[in-house]
Amino acid sequence: MSPGNIDLFAKDTLVEVSSDEGWLSGGWFVAKVLDPPPPSTTTPGKMKFLVEYQNLRCHDGSKLLRKRVDIKLVWPLPPPPPNDEKEQQRFEVNDVVDVYHNNGWWVGVVSKVWGEEEQRIYSVLLENTSRAINFRSSELRFHLDWVGDKWNQPQNQNKMSSEVGEKRGKQMEAETSSEKRKRGTHVKLLFKGKECGGAEGDVDKIDVEDSSTTEAAAVNNMPYENQNFIQSLESSPVLRFIQSLEEFQLMPQKPHFRPLDECEVVYREGLALKHMMTFVNVVKETSKLQVNASGSIMDSLLKCLPELESHGFDVKDVRSRLLEMQTMIKSREHLLTKLEKVKCDIKMRTHEGTNINAELIDTIEEIKVLEVKKARLISMNEENDSEIAKLKSSDSSLNEHIQNVEHNFAILATFPRR
Repeated sequence: MSPGNIDLFAKDTLVEVSSDEGWLSGGWFVAKVLDPPPPSTTTPGKMKFLVEYQNLRCHDGSKLLRKRVDIKLVWPLPPPPPNDEKEQQRFEVNDVVDVYHNNGWWVGVVSKVWGEEEQRIYSVLLENTSRAINFRSSELRFHLDWVGDKWNQPQNQNKMSSEVGEKRGKQMEAETSSEKRKRGTHVKLLFKGKECGGAEGDVDKIDVEDSSTTEAAAVNNMPYENQNFIQSLESSPVLRFIQSLEEFQLMPQKPHFRPLDECEVVYREGLALKHMMTFVNVVKETSKLQVNASGSIMDSLLKCLPELESHGFDVKDVRSRLLEMQTMIKSREHLLTKLEKVKCDIKMRTHEGTNINAELIDTIEEIKVLEVKKARLISMNEENDSEIAKLKSSDSSLNEHIQNVEHNFAILATFPRR
């Protein structure tokens, strides 16, 4: 790592990391740099990075895997293809490519190409397994090497010799023939409650030809690293019982159990069966979930999926269902919270209404009392007015008598003159 390229490996930068041990050997996995070494004080050959893999988890699936790796096992993210080539990437036979497989990128050589332009399938001989697997264009990229702090295109890119291609082709043909004898040419899968060319809810049988012998086979089939272990496992009566369970009939599985290669042989079958039963239990518990299920149950089921996925189980449908149900449960909890608030408001308003009604009743009673008082006062006022009228009439009569008396007095007081 030269001083000019230190930023390529700075903290929190995404890089690709390889390994020289276990089944990770030969693959390149996206990781985040957590603790880069100081270049000024560290011998380049002894530089170690602490990285956190973005698509690999610890054995229990609880958190992303962290590891210290040598600088020789770290390189930057390869440059993406130009914008005008991203949607139209095309590969040819003998191209050296990287394929996205088992959550990482693996070097291989294109051995066969078929299909229409938009649906092309590429058969790739992987360097780490010497086995051909089928991929789509979106799962391939042209191989580049990080040499001298820059990306180099291998000299044999698009120029692989016909001799190497022929040798690998014969090897693939021999392996295909061997696998065909071991596993047979057809695999019967029984789907229930799925739409398989018929009406939903029907039970249909579908013949799927082995991926190593048919061009129309599924693209993402997983090769088995340890065929002896897989064959001994397939003969287990416990395994046959598990596979007969409804959960496996509804969602047929073909796990590769690759991580078990690192375990002692004596533990492998037990661990494999444990993972099979874990898958059964996850599917069963998912189907039994109620809308009032606690978040801890959902989290527990979701935590099981990464480990199952690392052993080759197809859990996309289960994860999708769980996440959708988790969203629905959270939405219901949110609505229940709003409903509880509305109920509290109703209770508060009802109490307030009771107080208002009580005050209204008191006021009505007061009004009734006032109405009685009003009627009495009106009656008294009318009686008073009548008395005033009588007194006024008496006043007029008395004034008239007084005037008469005064007049007669005046006449009497005046004597006749002689």
